[in-house]
Amino acid sequence: MIKQTLVLFVLVISNSLFAQQEGMFSQYMYNPAAINTAYTGTRDENVLFFQYRSQWQSFSGGVQTSYVNYQRTGPNKLSQGLSIMQESTGPMSQFSIGFDFAFKLQLSRDSYLSMGFKPLLDVLDVDFSGLNIYNPQDPWFDINIDKKISPNVGLGFFYYDDRGYVGVSTTGILSTNHFDQSSPTSYLAADRAHYYIIAGKVLELSSSVLFKPSFLIRMVKGVPISADISANVRIEDKIETGLSYRISGALSALAAFRINRNVLVGYSYDKETGYIGNFTGGSSELFVRYEILSKTVKTIFKPRFF
Repeated sequence: MIKQTLVLFVLVISNSLFAQQEGMFSQYMYNPAAINTAYTGTRDENVLFFQYRSQWQSFSGGVQTSYVNYQRTGPNKLSQGLSIMQESTGPMSQFSIGFDFAFKLQLSRDSYLSMGFKPLLDVLDVDFSGLNIYNPQDPWFDINIDKKISPNVGLGFFYYDDRGYVGVSTTGILSTNHFDQSSPTSYLAADRAHYYIIAGKVLELSSSVLFKPSFLIRMVKGVPISADISANVRIEDKIETGLSYRISGALSALAAFRINRNVLVGYSYDKETGYIGNFTGGSSELFVRYEILSKTVKTIFKPRFF
């Protein structure tokens, strides 16, 4: 089985299992709160967001990620939010829940700086019993990780105006080792701090067409730097489409549709461009963003493009 072979290979060549701490989304630009808590409340409306990603669909045990986020614009420039993420791959699953707090400062007539703080809990579970183990006597497979809870803290800064944004963040400043209970000096898995830089600029090509180039840089200790370069077009404030290239080797096509005044639905498909793509297949991603408008609001005038 491909899943069992890959997991076994990773464990054999390493003394520990490095767990992916949070999901990777191609359509991050539709709700950057997943990677930057400071984005919370910057749309000046309450938002409910759902996102699901199925990664490497031809690969048994590929990554499945679900993400739910609620944002509420609060009084006194303080906004709150709730983020829940569930991710599974092979014998490993990880659940996280975090509470977002963001304070917004107005720097000029139309520019703002939001500062975010996010306490969260991660729950990691690894069950080796479902693997077809080549050597059942191997001690690395004797001890599972049973719902180990780890606290963490996310931080972020998000500067924006009507036409663009820049953000710097981490989804968890703490590095956590999940220790083997039989030995306090060895560990089975490690969560590493993830750091992000995002930026985008909205250009008006005509009265009905907007163009937005953007990028995302991911940094994790022990892993090569990854970057996404994207270009999106919005037409008549109803249809959005674009392409994204991941420098590590993936091309994404995405589209989003505003089906009514407060609901945006989007879909993307990723294809690995390297040799591994011959085995993994593509990745699909779906999101729904529901903007909870006041009963007195009858329409959205020029919804912001980020």
